[in-house]
Amino acid sequence: MNKKIILFGYGIFGHSIYEKLSELNYDVKVKVAQKESYKEARDKGVDVEMFNLYSDESIKECGIEEVSYVVCAMDDNHENLFLALSIRELFNDVYIIAVSNSTYLTNKLKMAGVNRVIDMYHLSGLMIKNILIKPIASEFLQGFINNSHPYIFKEYKVTKKSKLVGKKIEHVDFDSFDIIFVGMVDLEKGKHFIFYSAGDEHRIDCEDTLILVGTEENIDKFILANGG
Repeated sequence: MNKKIILFGYGIFGHSIYEKLSELNYDVKVKVAQKESYKEARDKGVDVEMFNLYSDESIKECGIEEVSYVVCAMDDNHENLFLALSIRELFNDVYIIAVSNSTYLTNKLKMAGVNRVIDMYHLSGLMIKNILIKPIASEFLQGFINNSHPYIFKEYKVTKKSKLVGKKIEHVDFDSFDIIFVGMVDLEKGKHFIFYSAGDEHRIDCEDTLILVGTEENIDKFILANGG
């Protein structure tokens, strides 16, 4: 039987996390606090319900006691932290995974009793999938991210003068600079972060955002070589 999961949030990263978990046919229930997110998820056929973030009763009615994992992936940092605090206070035994975008928030989430905190630019959707099915590999990857080493994750927002504009991702030379392309926000497809898979076709446009892994020096060389 597949594990049941409640995903709170269907925004930039919640959307990506949902897609990854759905690929594995997990029983994912999505809970959102905003009407816009509800409409977007419902229009895509997602099993979604609204809840009141500031009501303990509403959170209790989400069915948390019946699931194996809870994922807090709301776009607003304060709301995500508040939600994690509320869930931990109401449900002492539930396993909470939370998405963070800063060291400050990560520390706060850990203090709130979150079992696993994932930095949202550190492959959040992919790592959450691995936490559920590959705990050893997940521990290795988490150690790689947290330990001292020269590699970083960096956003590159494509400018009008960039040589990348109009190119397909598969035609971009990342290897020569010894960097890895993780994913992007492709504005033609919406404002959601998209994890890259071989065979995906994405044409780069001005204002798209690429997420790259490598040394800061190599990433900067890549950006400079492609017109900044």
